[in-house]
Amino acid sequence: MTDGPCGRSAVTALRSVLAPDAGADEGVDWEALSAAWGFRFPSDYMAFMEFYGAGGISDSLEVLRPLGPDRMDVDGMATETANARDQRPPDSAAGGAPCVVGTAESVVAWGVTSAADVLCWLASPADPDQWPVAVLRPSLVSRWTVHPVGMAEFLRRLLAGEFDSCPLSDTTLWQAGTGQFLHWREEKRLLAEGIDPWTGEPDPYAGLQFDD
Repeated sequence: MTDGPCGRSAVTALRSVLAPDAGADEGVDWEALSAAWGFRFPSDYMAFMEFYGAGGISDSLEVLRPLGPDRMDVDGMATETANARDQRPPDSAAGGAPCVVGTAESVVAWGVTSAADVLCWLASPADPDQWPVAVLRPSLVSRWTVHPVGMAEFLRRLLAGEFDSCPLSDTTLWQAGTGQFLHWREEKRLLAEGIDPWTGEPDPYAGLQFDD
């Protein structure tokens, strides 16, 4: 079970501290994507893709593009899901409140950090809006922590510092109050122009961009 708001109300709360980028709607065919993965997606993630789209938050966390399981793009869900499933699955002792025990098949990635943490859902309950967030931190011996909130509420609480401690290896967003969101297409446009998307300064390495 998850705590706090879910669906559009969770994204509305998040928008007060994380402004969407202009024209961010991914225009996802959710029926086709759900059929490809074999499950429905949480309503807050669907609302996030409508209001924000996929992209980066303050050059620290990337919300993954909603691509099918056969799309192994570097910024897509399938690649990071495969990486997370290679690890021992989270269990009910993995931090946060007690939760359903995870299996490798229940782990589905929705985000990744600059410190190589993978943010996932534990897709065990029948209701996707009850999927808790599980964070894989590869640098730790106890690698998983499980948090009984949805992805949008997780991001809001991260910015507000409302967990007992920072749930990520990178503390850039922890207690930051607000964050900057940049859609992946805008990131790519700036990189193609030789500009660092986060500083606005010329960057000689910016041309090394990801593919569509």
